[in-house]
Amino acid sequence: MARILIIYDTRYGSTKTVARWIAEGAASKGHVDVVVRNVAEADLRGFDFIVIGSPIYEEHPLPSVVSFLAANRDQLNDKDVALFVVCVDYGAVPKEELVHRYVADLQARAEGRVRAIEVFGGYLDVDKLSDTDRKLIKDFAKLMGVPMTQVNKLDERSARKFGAHIAHLLEQP
Repeated sequence: MARILIIYDTRYGSTKTVARWIAEGAASKGHVDVVVRNVAEADLRGFDFIVIGSPIYEEHPLPSVVSFLAANRDQLNDKDVALFVVCVDYGAVPKEELVHRYVADLQARAEGRVRAIEVFGGYLDVDKLSDTDRKLIKDFAKLMGVPMTQVNKLDERSARKFGAHIAHLLEQP
């Protein structure tokens, strides 16, 4: 049975939620074993396909995910890889640009054969933000000309579909 490892980091939980939905989508195909781990607990050994995800903060993936890619460059070299990011955009930027802007940063560091990439909407609960993050989001919202409000762009269906796609890729050479 093929094995998929989904690695993520998160600050407020959205990326963890998306990672679990991706896992459920992959597992729904029935011929794979899927494991989900925080980047701090990840061990690549014994997995056929590695999925790596990060939220976007201040226009960049989390440093922990970037560091993981650098530290595991040699191990990733012979693996199939998928990358995803979770971000709250306000609809002003086309998805293709988001892929280029955010996933390209990870893709440049991933040594494996990158077979799939995706950008997912996130969830922003302004009441749960740290003071620093609240100020950053407030400034960004002001720059974009939008109110700083709760935002929920999580899409379970899309995440499960991505997971199923990854499981399908395991069947392709």
